[in-house]
Amino acid sequence: MLNRFSVTNIGIIFGIVFCLISAIFDVYVGNISQKLSPAIIILYCFVSSTLLFLCVSVSKTGPRNYYHKVKSNFRLIIFINTSVVCNWGGLIVSLKYLEPAVVGIATVACGPAITIVCSRFFRASTRPTSMESMISWCILALVIIMLANSYMGNSGVTGTNTFDRIIGIVCVSISAFGTVAYTLLSKGLNNDDWKSYEILGVRNIIIVIFSGLYCIYNNIGIFLGFSGSIIMTLLVIFGHIIPIFLIQKTISKLTPIHTSMVLLFLPIFTLTLQYFDTRIELSWYSIYTVIGIIVLLLIQSLNKLIFFDSKELVKSEKNCNN
Repeated sequence: MLNRFSVTNIGIIFGIVFCLISAIFDVYVGNISQKLSPAIIILYCFVSSTLLFLCVSVSKTGPRNYYHKVKSNFRLIIFINTSVVCNWGGLIVSLKYLEPAVVGIATVACGPAITIVCSRFFRASTRPTSMESMISWCILALVIIMLANSYMGNSGVTGTNTFDRIIGIVCVSISAFGTVAYTLLSKGLNNDDWKSYEILGVRNIIIVIFSGLYCIYNNIGIFLGFSGSIIMTLLVIFGHIIPIFLIQKTISKLTPIHTSMVLLFLPIFTLTLQYFDTRIELSWYSIYTVIGIIVLLLIQSLNKLIFFDSKELVKSEKNCNN
């Protein structure tokens, strides 16, 4: 039990660090995507991470063993690649049109409720408690209200038109479904003894192809110059490679519903950091939503502590009786 509890704590720590780094990434990408095509950001980030983790996987697992692993799980890997396109593609495009906190909230706050609906179709899932279900649906209701306000222009980003906001809302909704699908599908590979770096080596193939073809079709130059290359290198390492490794470790150590719960720290960090971007104005709608999520998270945490303590008490009494 102690070992299981320690593994859970490690997973939570990985998840919270991921949320902090990702919040910085979201705010920065939201800023530079006003000047730079999201396709270039996607291309640089995912080509770099794919090459890195593919080399690590081949080195540690061996070319033949890794090939057989990929071949035996090829269909699942295609689904995982598709979920990455939805998750990251939707995220980066939506950051161009919506307030970063709104994107952070909508992307991950829908996760617990969507996980509850979808988890019954995945063998890697576990059944949530009634309290987890209730809190998840309450959070989803807050997100729907927040997106409705964003559609009406009541957010921290005011320099957008209705069509821009519709694109942002559609993309962030796709990203939310992609996040949940990736968590559930990736958990399946973890349960089949896949290492985190092995999954990261093959999960980005489709999004790299799509972004590359998009840049070619639209004649988008991919060369950034010296200063641009330095900035993009830092963005790739600290904003992409490190976070995707952290979230993969989080998924491997937590259940899907608990992973979705930990990711709710992301909008809290994003809301705090986004006001360093001068184009973002104060938005009470986003603040109220984050406060609501914090309250629900506190209720969930207290419920977990009480539930954990009660289980330990029952086990102790049984041991004493025996």
